[in-house]
Amino acid sequence: MGRPSVNPCFAAVDIGSHTVRLLIARLDAPYTLTPLCGERRITRLARDFDSGRSLQPEAMGASIEVLAQYADLMAAHDVGSVACGATGVVRRAINGPRFMEDVGTRTGIRGEILPESSEAYLSAKGVLAALPRNGLGTLTFDLGGGTTEFLKVEPSADAPSWSDSVPVGASTITQRFLGEAPARDDALRQAREAIRSAIREVLGRAVRESTGTGAASRSWELVGTAGTVTTLAAIHLQMAPYVAHRVNGVPLTHGWVRELVQRLQRMSLDERRRMVGLEAGREDVILGGALIVDEILAGLGRSRLLAADAGLLEGLLMDLVEKEALGRPGLRSPLRWRLPE
Repeated sequence: MGRPSVNPCFAAVDIGSHTVRLLIARLDAPYTLTPLCGERRITRLARDFDSGRSLQPEAMGASIEVLAQYADLMAAHDVGSVACGATGVVRRAINGPRFMEDVGTRTGIRGEILPESSEAYLSAKGVLAALPRNGLGTLTFDLGGGTTEFLKVEPSADAPSWSDSVPVGASTITQRFLGEAPARDDALRQAREAIRSAIREVLGRAVRESTGTGAASRSWELVGTAGTVTTLAAIHLQMAPYVAHRVNGVPLTHGWVRELVQRLQRMSLDERRRMVGLEAGREDVILGGALIVDEILAGLGRSRLLAADAGLLEGLLMDLVEKEALGRPGLRSPLRWRLPE
């Protein structure tokens, strides 16, 4: 299938446990995606989820209101095709399918609840396009509000060697253990134990596979994406206002992450809000997210990770473009993003 003669516009929507995001891009020659519009709104779909395994009316209403605004933006940009995926808490909620039906009816955006394997694949697809190829394999993790997806990709492979998902995220850990700020020592200890229990098996698999095939134990990079990791990178860079592409490839050491966890534990919400680089609306969940990153690094025995402000949203859009305009979808995309001047 060849490319059309005009420069079509495509859009992707990511309905997550904490945020709802939109990306609109134009396909230009040669195989270049030019971002036209990017939106990110905190709607907290995971709020009070554990109380009944259901999405709550207020959070659903806030999300649908945002999605209606996104539909208007897509119409204004003459978007021809849309990929919309829901993850995390929507996948686990008993009323998740009904919520997605309501989204389609009230906004015109038809989406799907992504299986864990699809979410991990698309997230890795977005990450790989944002980072330079260095001949190493990658273990990516997409740390959301309600779940964390892991995916391992070997060098030059066009398919993942394995993927897995764990039901632990920044919002759910915060709701269960870290509702107070400053956080109590016993609450932080309980949160660590819950995180370790949730991720132990998948991290053990990553370590075994990296050492059991004859490859060197450090022949792959650990790459993190989604709101917690990009916020940590922005704090590390003392970056305000936020510039997305500056985050790609920023190294975050385990020592720095652990020190930040200790600082965040002692801070009130007002003190966190004054931190340079901390996205407004994340002040309550950033400790829980940073704690998960800390435990991932510890469990893998890694000294650092690379941050990437690219993941599921970009992967959704690229996969859509490849299917509709290029006819050859794959994990390692021929598409590249045009960076701002």
